[in-house]
Amino acid sequence: MSSQDDIIHQEILQAALRLYRKYGPTKVTMDNLAKATDRSRSSLYYYFKDRDAVFQAVLERIAEDVAADIRLAVNKAANLNDKLYAFCAAKIRTSEEWKRVFHAMDQVMSADEKSRQTKLMDGLHKRLMHLERGILLEAMSVAVHQHGRTTDDAELDMLAFIISGSARGIRREIYDYNDPHDAKAAAALLSGMVAKWLGN
Repeated sequence: MSSQDDIIHQEILQAALRLYRKYGPTKVTMDNLAKATDRSRSSLYYYFKDRDAVFQAVLERIAEDVAADIRLAVNKAANLNDKLYAFCAAKIRTSEEWKRVFHAMDQVMSADEKSRQTKLMDGLHKRLMHLERGILLEAMSVAVHQHGRTTDDAELDMLAFIISGSARGIRREIYDYNDPHDAKAAAALLSGMVAKWLGN
């Protein structure tokens, strides 16, 4: 795909996301998308085979954008404790931001439509978990090797799972269920515990 094609591809995805937020994914047609992007319907098929492919690509773009935001925050931090905290804080923040987007979409979908989208949303969740795992494994592996600690891949993989799942759980309990605990304090405690466990 040429750079111009890539620009057009991204413009289509951005327009699709705007329409999804307003009408819900199931009500957005290729005709709607063509009108929103000032392109012919037939030209859209050069980039996407159908509207389901557009929705899948939007979800993939969301996963990549969320992971990029988290990676940027982690890379700015100086030591492992700060990197883990940056991961948790960024994960909580981005999850809350995108939750509002998906909630807006849910509001304009019927129960049947929501059910049809569940599989794709599950795919988004799995993709995010995979990307988050990579960010955490990279940060922890570098720190572990710098300090000469012996650990195996299975242990680091389990820690990545625990950190990612915990950050997601912290956000849910505090923001969805109004738990009185402070999200930053919870993220700091979790980060400190893992960093200490790894000898950093």
